[in-house]
Amino acid sequence: MRKNEKIQIIIDENPNLKYEKKSKFYFLMLPFIWLLTIWVAIKKKIFGPNLKTNTLWFDGLSSFAREVKDNATRWRALDIVYNHPIYQDKNFIDIKITEFWWHNLLSTRATRNRLRLLKHILKNEIQNYLNQYPEVRIISVASGSAQGMIEVMKDLKEKPIKALFLDLDISALEYSKKLAQKAKIEDKIIFVNKSAKELENIAKEFPPHIVEVVGFLMYRPKEKAINLVQRIYRILVPSGVLIISQDNYIAERFFLYFVVNWPIIFRSPNEFTEILINGGFNPKHCKIIYEPLKMHGIAICKKII
Repeated sequence: MRKNEKIQIIIDENPNLKYEKKSKFYFLMLPFIWLLTIWVAIKKKIFGPNLKTNTLWFDGLSSFAREVKDNATRWRALDIVYNHPIYQDKNFIDIKITEFWWHNLLSTRATRNRLRLLKHILKNEIQNYLNQYPEVRIISVASGSAQGMIEVMKDLKEKPIKALFLDLDISALEYSKKLAQKAKIEDKIIFVNKSAKELENIAKEFPPHIVEVVGFLMYRPKEKAINLVQRIYRILVPSGVLIISQDNYIAERFFLYFVVNWPIIFRSPNEFTEILINGGFNPKHCKIIYEPLKMHGIAICKKII
């Protein structure tokens, strides 16, 4: 990154988005979270990384926590975090511990905030392009359940929008197809069961105005992250926009790694900025917006030639 190059950083506090704030009990929770993290780290050091139960107080007694842990890094874990757990046939202790984690973890609250922010950004960017083009084309890379994209497209159902969902996990595409059918927008979406390696070939037939990458960069090492951004820059139409997320460092990061089995590459705003600029985007045409808990940042970068 060249000296003095900066990207505008914004902490969004839009009251209309009804963001979740930090739990009032969070300062009491942190010591408990650290103790659980240390305990599980010691257990894994002694017995190996693949424990059946990491700790009684997380995946041992909470079916929600157990399912999130078992599906960490996959679309199903996010689906559980986004949407309230189902309590059918659950016992009292399971429900109470599930409620405790679902409502009080900063990471779960921040992740739901990301969904709110993403939908707001997507809707604004789509509206901008609808004023300029007869049709707006969007590619969602590693699309997962694509809940945010589908909800935005449902709200703009009558608009000329086409989306392509790209994911290597066929179960993610099957689930997003069900959501699209329920929203009555399935005819507006192409579902592609391939990896991001196919982006260039896909873009030849479907040149995108917007490329959305949410929840994928945090699994890519620095050089691969830069390479992905470079490739997206090349396939965007002139004045096209990349919408991409990255997780910022939080106190829960070791808890997520050891207790939740969720290995995330966290990056500071400066590290995120470096990837975007080295990926080819001019910092003058980028901004990074963080939700109020400052865990999730979403960058909006325009390709200006």
